[in-house]
Amino acid sequence: MVVNVRLFGILAILAGERMVAFEMESGATLGDVITGLGKRFGREFVDRIFRIPGEMHSYCQVFVNDAQVNDLDVELKCNGSPAEVGIILLMASEGG
Repeated sequence: MVVNVRLFGILAILAGERMVAFEMESGATLGDVITGLGKRFGREFVDRIFRIPGEMHSYCQVFVNDAQVNDLDVELKCNGSPAEVGIILLMASEGG
């Protein structure tokens, strides 16, 4: 199955691209996709997503097929078209 990942903000800058396509096995999870991103883009990229291994930062928002998802074990479903995963870091603005 094809999974299209849309990256925003600093993640897109670190990756050097805004859209990444992955070929994943049937039954792949959101965690599998993020693991693939980490292998492709490195430690600094992954550290922006995870507070500790397996636990995303509270400011990291992930959407799968336009629905917000917080569970890395969610199985991706594509129903004939590529599954869409969007990863957004919503950083609090600095200052007061």
